[in-house]
Amino acid sequence: MIGYKVLAKDGLKGPFKKSSILKALTSAMLPLQARLLDLQTGRYIVAAELVGEIIDPPKVPERAKALQKADKQAAKETLKQMAEQPLKLAEETPAQVEETPRVILRGQIPVKQLKLPKPRKLSERAPDELKQPAA
Repeated sequence: MIGYKVLAKDGLKGPFKKSSILKALTSAMLPLQARLLDLQTGRYIVAAELVGEIIDPPKVPERAKALQKADKQAAKETLKQMAEQPLKLAEETPAQVEETPRVILRGQIPVKQLKLPKPRKLSERAPDELKQPAA
């Protein structure tokens, strides 16, 4: 019996007749992108090839457009302007970032970080166990 084997995650399954694979494709038990091993030729095919359908190839993203002459000239001019500007030391430039005041909690732990043990039940034998002895 010459047929096809279906490539699954855990290996090749089958062999199956062509009619069984067509039936599985029409009942949506097998996707059109499924890989099949043709036992007669020994090569892998896509299930869509067996049916005669063509699967759309994945879309290729458009390549970035080349810079036009005007864009290239503008880029060159900005580079020239940047090159002509003198460099300044960090001490000479004014600070642009304003610092915001920070609040520091001292001696307080935020409630979210505090973990308390679960309360235990009092025993019936000693209901006064929480009372401290008189010293």
